[in-house]
Formats: sequence, C-alpha cells, structure tokens
Amino acid sequence: MTDSLFHEVHGTYFTIVRTLLSKQQTLTVKELECLIKEQGFDETAFQLLPSLTNQRTPWYLLKEETIDHWSPITQNKTPLINTNIERRWLKTLINDPRLLFFLDKAEIAELQQQLIHVEPLFDLEAVTYYDQFNQVDSLVEQKQQHAHFKQLLAAINTEQPVKIEYQRRPNIPSKKALFLPVKLEYSQKNNLFRLRAWRLLRNSRFEVTLNLNRMLTVHSAKATRKYLELPITARRRQAQMTCILVDKRKALERSMLHFADYNKSTQRLDDTRYQLTIHYDLGDETELLIRLLSFGPFITVTSPTEFVAKIKERVDAQAQLLDNF
Repeated sequence: MTDSLFHEVHGTYFTIVRTLLSKQQTLTVKELECLIKEQGFDETAFQLLPSLTNQRTPWYLLKEETIDHWSPITQNKTPLINTNIERRWLKTLINDPRLLFFLDKAEIAELQQQLIHVEPLFDLEAVTYYDQFNQVDSLVEQKQQHAHFKQLLAAINTEQPVKIEYQRRPNIPSKKALFLPVKLEYSQKNNLFRLRAWRLLRNSRFEVTLNLNRMLTVHSAKATRKYLELPITARRRQAQMTCILVDKRKALERSMLHFADYNKSTQRLDDTRYQLTIHYDLGDETELLIRLLSFGPFITVTSPTEFVAKIKERVDAQAQLLDNF
C-alpha cells in the first residue's frame, strides 16, 4: 500500500462492502439496498449492487442462494486493512511514554513486534512545546502513576469510591480522604493526567481536581450509601477575569475552542474587538494563564489587577529568558 493520506480503503464503497460481507445470514435485495443507503446515498445501491451480484464484474462478492436471497461468496472474516501511513502513525503512538497509562509493557512490546519493520511517522523528540508547564516536582514515580490510573479508571467504570492519600506540595503533610471518581483527563498545558472527583463528607460532597503525580496511595473502598444523592457544597473558590480580544488570525474562533471548558461570556465592542469574561476555579488559574499567553498580542487582560500582575510577571520572565538565551 502506498503512503496515501486519503486511501480508497477508507472510501464509502469499501466501507459498505465490508459491512455487507460481515453479515452472517442471507439478505434480500431490499435488505441489501437498505444497508447500502444507510452508509451511502440514495443512488449508491443502483451503482454498487449490480456489480456485487454480477459474476462478470471484478466486484462480484454476493451469490444468490435462493430466489432473491444473497450471501457473501467469501469464507473468512473480512480483515481490517491499514495503510502504510496508518501503520507509521501507530508506530509513533507506541513510542509515546504516555501509552503506558493505557497498556502494559507486554502489550506494547507485542505491538512493537508487529510493527518492527515500520518507520515512525515522526520523532516525538522533534516536537517542541512553547506553552506547556514543566512538572519538575512530581511526588510519585511514573510506574506508580500508571497503577493508580488503572485503579481509578476501574472505579469510574464501576462507580465505586476510593480512598486517596494526597500531598499537594512537598513541604506540607499528606492527607487521606474518600472520593468518588468521575473522570480522568489529560491537561496538555500541564502535561499530566488528573482526576475529577467528588470529595465525600459525612453529609455532603464537593467537586475536586487531583493530579496523579500527587497521589501517594489509592485504595478501593466499600460503597455504604448512594453518594450522588448527597447535597453539594461549594468548596471550590471561584474567580473571574476579563480581557479584550482582537479578532485577527481567527483569534475569536480559536478562543471559543481554547476556553470551551470554562463558563464565559463574550461581548462585541466593534468590528474587530471583543470583551471576553471567563469564570474559573482558582485551582486552574495557572493553566488559564498559560492558555491566555498563547494568544500573544491578540489578547489583553484588563481585570482584575491581581490577574494582570501575574500576566506581567510571566511575560517579564519569558523576556528575561530570551535575553539570556
């Protein structure tokens, strides 16, 4: 197979034929037409079906068992075909160390063996991140983080609580508490996995975000009641910031995607300028700062003054780094 980005095996006709060949029972012409229309167009059946049922065409793949009942002429299951460029992309993903959060070393080694003669699409070390926060004070080794990730994923799937020992910073004592995991997510800006969960109290619950590199221990716990019926208390400190956005180089469109996970409001000021107000949790302030800085001169933070000062500190620090480069 060639290194074609848009290969014919991913086209509509190949997809439809693979679906038809996967059926284990005979089908009538009407049933075949319905299946073809589901994945194609109204006229696809008129073009494709005669070729599949005519022995004189290269696409002959359906034989008539009885009157108006057709079945595949193939005996084996239709294989899933990967193009060369897909194999190279898979080889690139296998080299990503973050894959260990989802697969163990034996599974990755088996995939490496299957793709031993395939060159990666690109070298991961060739990618440079300019707006990513480097985690230099991780309290938990990667191997332990992998184990905790799988424990938490199992707890999410079974809706079971867990006891987590968590240490926010190296210079403060760790704490143990009961949590109900909700979802695991990856922060591109912080380059780490984190857990969204409910912190469970005796008579209430509140939402928290815990980084995996701060979890010292994770243990399964027994569910003693319906935790999602507990009343919610507001323990997360909320804040908001306002900025002026200049809509150049699709800055407005990018901001809608960049800040999609925040509660925000947008007000048009003139043809090119917009006022953007973002509500956020104080625990996510560092990530929000990094996201705003990625817009460069197209965003100007106007309030509050404390947030403006933090933006200036980061800009000054970056300028100093460039001067010393």
